[in-house]
Amino acid sequence: MDNGVLTKDDLKMAFAQMGIRKGMLVFVQSSLRPFGWVVGGAQAIIDALMETVTYDGTIVMPAFTRNLSDPSMYKSGTVPRACWPEIRQAILPFNKRLSTPVNMGEVTVQFMRNEAVLRSNHPAYSFLAWGKYAKLIVEKHPLHFGLSKDSPLSKIVDLNGFVLLAGMNYDKCEMFDLAQYNNRACPIRILTYPIEKGGNIHWIKMLDKEMNTSSYKAIGANMEERGVVKILEVGNTTCRLFSAREAISSASAYLNINNK
Repeated sequence: MDNGVLTKDDLKMAFAQMGIRKGMLVFVQSSLRPFGWVVGGAQAIIDALMETVTYDGTIVMPAFTRNLSDPSMYKSGTVPRACWPEIRQAILPFNKRLSTPVNMGEVTVQFMRNEAVLRSNHPAYSFLAWGKYAKLIVEKHPLHFGLSKDSPLSKIVDLNGFVLLAGMNYDKCEMFDLAQYNNRACPIRILTYPIEKGGNIHWIKMLDKEMNTSSYKAIGANMEERGVVKILEVGNTTCRLFSAREAISSASAYLNINNK
């Protein structure tokens, strides 16, 4: 790693140094570019993780497709209102095998291509999983409140999983969303997404909560101050590893104190 180039073996060594080991369940949010030059690119990161936890462990990644929504949900000014009927007519519904995760990073997109990776069936908040508990994590993903106590996020907590932020900051930490779902009176909203059923496209409405991520950096900083985060510089970026249960406990406590 001293020459600015990272190999798969360098990454395996770094992950092991952080405490990632065989049989561990790891919820990974990763961005490739901050690492610098990685020989083999995103697949090298994935291979390093797979070879470290092995198939006795489990790797999970978020593969969200919020973009596959009704155009009325787009950010204001994205497309003219006059174009909405045409978009609704031509839009492609969520497909577990083909729908590309958006704003999830190159590592997630590459992970989806790997053999034996499963995906949950949610048009907005799907998750990818590989390994021992992959099927358990992705099955029965509820449409309503897709990041709630019945979601893959909660199963990661129940299975005593860990969160790895590799080249990502706390403001992107999806595990904190679960704390908001469970502990905060967030506004409820209605999402409209297309799904395919019987060869036809059907528009369905789902209940969801409006997330506020403005406190996530502070929650992460608090966790680091308490020494519950393992931190390691890898290449040009920082990797952080912490317990999913600790993340929920810390986020819940912070939100309860600071959002009354």
